[in-house]
Amino acid sequence: MSSVAIIGNGIAGASVARRLALTRPDAFSPISLYEIGRGPGGRAATRRTRSIPELRINHGAPYADISTRTGREMLASLGDATTAYTGPRCTLDGATGAVAPRRQEPGTALITGRDGEMANIAGDLLRDDENRLLAPVTTHYSSMVRGLSRGRASDDPWVLSDKNGEEIGRADWLIAAGSGIAHPRWSATFGGEPPLVGAASDLGDARLNDALEVVAQQTAAPVLTVLLYCTGDLAAQWQSLAFRDAVVADHAVLSKISIQPCGEARCAVVLHSTDDYAAGNAGVHGSSSSAARVGDASSDTAREAAIIEEMLVALDGIPGLPAASNADYAFGPLLHRWGNAFPQGEPLPQALAVCPDARVAFCGDYVRTDTRMGSCESALVSGVEVADAMVGTCSR
Repeated sequence: MSSVAIIGNGIAGASVARRLALTRPDAFSPISLYEIGRGPGGRAATRRTRSIPELRINHGAPYADISTRTGREMLASLGDATTAYTGPRCTLDGATGAVAPRRQEPGTALITGRDGEMANIAGDLLRDDENRLLAPVTTHYSSMVRGLSRGRASDDPWVLSDKNGEEIGRADWLIAAGSGIAHPRWSATFGGEPPLVGAASDLGDARLNDALEVVAQQTAAPVLTVLLYCTGDLAAQWQSLAFRDAVVADHAVLSKISIQPCGEARCAVVLHSTDDYAAGNAGVHGSSSSAARVGDASSDTAREAAIIEEMLVALDGIPGLPAASNADYAFGPLLHRWGNAFPQGEPLPQALAVCPDARVAFCGDYVRTDTRMGSCESALVSGVEVADAMVGTCSR
């Protein structure tokens, strides 16, 4: 029996954990997930706060589109853990405020998590029909893996350590559910060599080195988001608009606006920046982000308030949208950065997604599947496919 450590409890990490737990618990157990965030979800996370129990903000992905057979089968296996996303979608002209409806592609299901919370997709993937955590699975939140090592002997385990060099776990198999620990961008955000790159240099495994080379060539489209929550008249103004999800066209600062009702006369609003605007503000992560809070990511705090103000001014410049000051919002505005939100370039081939000699596997929206790279569905499907490939190594 082989123990498994999964770094990342987004949809991909939860998907691979579920598949392994349900298909071969006799071969892969225990399964431990390590997540830098406060809870499951990754980019499909949901922001909550104890001070406002009804508040929920899907601040990365407000919904997911599912179009493949594998994706639909996974949804079916979750029962009522997901629900249809029915919010009107549009393209919003950034200069005139004109709204044009967006069509749903034939054969594509738009979904969100249970109770409208995207984080529940990743969370419910890890639970059984009785809402209990799947037997071989344990989760570790607000937990950042800063170091990795493994001896050269075939039975040496992977050792995971924190920022102080203290061991936080060990396992026979290591799964990178996200490219962070393997990509050069790690150095700019957290300093030092990417943990998996450093460990690989000591192992000398050709397949693992080839996989890391592909990952290193990938780029990502960063996104800055501003999170807002309002009540009363301001919430009513937002909810009276003809859309819930708008792609903003021809705008220098804003790329998307998501309106998320939280009950009567209450709603959240999420502003997404353009890639270029986020790239031009690369040194800012948001003081409440996991990268800053847990990972000690260097961040230009002096720019944070200015960026929020610039994005709100950009919002006010679009005709037809509610005009409000910072003080009119009951929660926020908060800034959050998704530094590797949408991977670009050549996806990691399936042939390199599992490295059996090094006992390393990769899953996530940066791995090749039949779905769109960078999508929630690609993360979901890659978890299934990588788990099946790992199971295949047991019979060799």
